[in-house]
Amino acid sequence: MSKYKLSVIIPTFNTGVFLHESLGSIINQSIGFENVEVILVDDKSSDPLTLSIIDDYVSKYSNIKVIYLEENSGFPGRPRNVGINASTSDYVIVMDHDDNYEIDAFEHLYNTITKENADMVSSNYFEEYNGIKEKHTYIFGPDFDKIKISSIDEDLRFFDIGPAIWIKLFRKSFLKEHNIRFLEGMLAEDLNFFINVLLQSKSIVYLDNYFGYNYKIRDTDEDKSTIHVRNKKYLGAMISGYYETWDMLKNLNQEKYFSNVFRAHLVFWLTSFIASNISNRDKKDLAERMGPILNEQLKYTPDFGEIIYIPLVKPLKDNNFDEFVKASNNIKKSRKRRMKIKNFIHKLKI
Repeated sequence: MSKYKLSVIIPTFNTGVFLHESLGSIINQSIGFENVEVILVDDKSSDPLTLSIIDDYVSKYSNIKVIYLEENSGFPGRPRNVGINASTSDYVIVMDHDDNYEIDAFEHLYNTITKENADMVSSNYFEEYNGIKEKHTYIFGPDFDKIKISSIDEDLRFFDIGPAIWIKLFRKSFLKEHNIRFLEGMLAEDLNFFINVLLQSKSIVYLDNYFGYNYKIRDTDEDKSTIHVRNKKYLGAMISGYYETWDMLKNLNQEKYFSNVFRAHLVFWLTSFIASNISNRDKKDLAERMGPILNEQLKYTPDFGEIIYIPLVKPLKDNNFDEFVKASNNIKKSRKRRMKIKNFIHKLKI
């Protein structure tokens, strides 16, 4: 039996000073830091500051351990899996290296998952952008503190819970029993992991009115959160993850949930695709790869649920990806014009 109540897995890569705040939020947890195992998995950092900070914490605290990967994996999946495999407690949670937890987060999540005998407990979280901190959207509403299901069929709104992995505590034996691991070498690994849990768990709890994590969104030329990276590599890595998730639905005989799983994520992908500055040739390559998934979603939402994307529908159905790229570029121009008009009107009101 482990002496720790839970294990926190933190992949690191050239994190720098962000890591101080992240680890500080764990050390100060109300559950007692002595009850927490921290496993840092460094993805071949080249930044001396990051490596120095890791060495400093590992030397000071016996319950902070580090695993150095010999090669950079490029994506979060492998470091997360390595950390889970190395963890010794019965419950695991995965953190991003540049965010932080509320002081009572672990106590709240741990008490809930043990009391409810659940496979997973998830809570809501704060979004922080340019120093402004706001509550993330409610799924059920502020009057719903705790919602529990034993099957996803009981409440399909659980599909609307964001796949963000850092605010979800898992029973490790459940993950092992169902061989649930993060996708490696691609993105959408959170989505794949979360949906796998949703479809196979017999006990899930969601805390809609508890906000336990501070998700820091960065979007500058020098420093971007992954959510704002819009190059071919990342858009392509998301496609790979989507196909793996679609295959998972097929293997579990749960393809009926395709739209529940993908609807919002495909809108996000299209938004990122259209906003990107990659070449038309690269856009065509991505669109051809994404075509079957987008066409499958059109069976459920004829315009992807967004009127602005109607011009994309006919080229998609015709598999005419040159026209698809042209239509996406026109949408981008239209958005820029609307933004200029909006900014102009805003200035007139000042």
